Amino acid sequence: MKRIFLFSALCCMMLAVSCSDDTASGTDPVTPPQTGGGSKAVGTVTCEGSPVAGALVSDGINVVETDGDGHYELSTEKESGMVFITPPAGYVPMSADGVKPDFYQYLKADFSTETHDFKLRREDQSAYTVLFVTDLHLTNADFKPDIQVFRDNVMPNVKALAAAAEADGPVYTMNLGDLSHERWWYKYSYTVRNAYNTLVENGWPTMMWSIPGNHDNDSAVRTEDTDWDAGHLYRAVLGPEYYSVNIGNDHWVMMDNIIYENTDGKNLAVGAVGTLDYSVGFTDRQMEWLANDLAFVPSDKRIILCTHASCISDTSTGYTHPQTQMNQLARLLQRFSNVIAYSGHNHRMHFFKSKAYTQFDQGIKLPATSGDMWESLPNHLIGCDGEDGGIYVLKTAGSTSSDSYHTHLFGEKYMRVYDMNTVAQFYNTDEDVKEQMETYPLRLDYGDGSYADQILVNYWMHKPGESVQVWEDGVQLTVKSVSYEDPLFNISYHIRTFRKELPITPGQKTVTADHMFVAQASTADKPVTVRVVGADGNIIREVTVERPKAFDHNME
Repeated sequence: MKRIFLFSALCCMMLAVSCSDDTASGTDPVTPPQTGGGSKAVGTVTCEGSPVAGALVSDGINVVETDGDGHYELSTEKESGMVFITPPAGYVPMSADGVKPDFYQYLKADFSTETHDFKLRREDQSAYTVLFVTDLHLTNADFKPDIQVFRDNVMPNVKALAAAAEADGPVYTMNLGDLSHERWWYKYSYTVRNAYNTLVENGWPTMMWSIPGNHDNDSAVRTEDTDWDAGHLYRAVLGPEYYSVNIGNDHWVMMDNIIYENTDGKNLAVGAVGTLDYSVGFTDRQMEWLANDLAFVPSDKRIILCTHASCISDTSTGYTHPQTQMNQLARLLQRFSNVIAYSGHNHRMHFFKSKAYTQFDQGIKLPATSGDMWESLPNHLIGCDGEDGGIYVLKTAGSTSSDSYHTHLFGEKYMRVYDMNTVAQFYNTDEDVKEQMETYPLRLDYGDGSYADQILVNYWMHKPGESVQVWEDGVQLTVKSVSYEDPLFNISYHIRTFRKELPITPGQKTVTADHMFVAQASTADKPVTVRVVGADGNIIREVTVERPKAFDHNME
């Protein structure tokens, strides 16, 4: 279980943070003062001077509800150092900077009763839009143009999406973690605080609800409770690491499932005292809070669980957390008829269902908003499984939802189609790729002749029940689902590691995708039509490709 910093302890630690570069120290963590019984947090929740009944208030374990006068009284050990609220649907917290919601306040390190009032504003949430952001990995590093590409490509896309969605209701952002990258905090004097400030300074257009990723922890911390202590700066900047939000008919549960360990070992980053390692799971404290939180939620509400790493999978086990914890989570969610799990972390797009944990209607892994941490060239915004970097958008109206994917460079886009003949030609003539294949013979070599006349479709929005069809001269070709590497990602990223242009070791490993489909064409020059067909038999998307289709270093 995490030991919790009280506010005074947090402040003491933050004195070790440089005011100029905001680099957290954390090398001399402060022991939190002892707490005991008799402490209370009391206060009111109001909107335009009127009381708000039914707002949930929590100290990270206990949860109470405001009464008809908007008043709450919460007995607390003050272990979390914070008190936070879950606004009822139709209300949102105020925000001092227009981005971070002011839904939490810090507690004092004593046994007294203290008052914490919260102010909300009304917002019609009968229809609303969420922009998902994950794995931005902002670093200000000198070996990649992350800040520039974020400013020049990502921000215009986000602002345009927010502006277009405003006509349909309020727009929010869900940040699923890894806003920063702790490996570079000390080398480039750029922490999670700097990353958040970069968003605000560039005019992030919506309120943003956030959870931490593994890279939002302080690598200079290793203590008896590293997991909690290393999150001190995240909490100072963005508040609670887990909480819930009511929006419309949905109960959003935002949880931290990264247990940061930072064990002793070799290859330490600059300023780090450990190997930056972690495990995946919830602490006992979070599970206790979740049970208390869900007890207030009606069974007809949709539950949307957001974590950095996915808690469920489509493997035979169906879980990534400890199995006993997953079983406990499944029991807590059993009475809800609609549960969706969103995550980032893997830098991949993957829609799936868990056969083992049917309480979840769907699991959705989202690709990195940064492409692959801005490290590819010339395609700074291509993901590791080949999708174009972009923003996943969820639009909800009542009980109906729809989703879409909007790339930073090309707008709404869902697939890329390769003519493998021209891919093979590139692999056989490019000197870097030829040398890469000779050095690492276990990698997929698209120039070896076995892919002749094949059509490779990378359809990154593929969902269960959908099928990919390829047609040639009115004839439907046989399509197979394959685990292939996206060739454009290889030449944009792995070739850079091979040339030693990145501080990353190259190797044999081929990065495959869950949404690759291949068909064998009859000739090298006939056009093909690629169709995506839904479970109902209707065509969802269609594109015709003239052949031979060029293949080069540029995204298209």
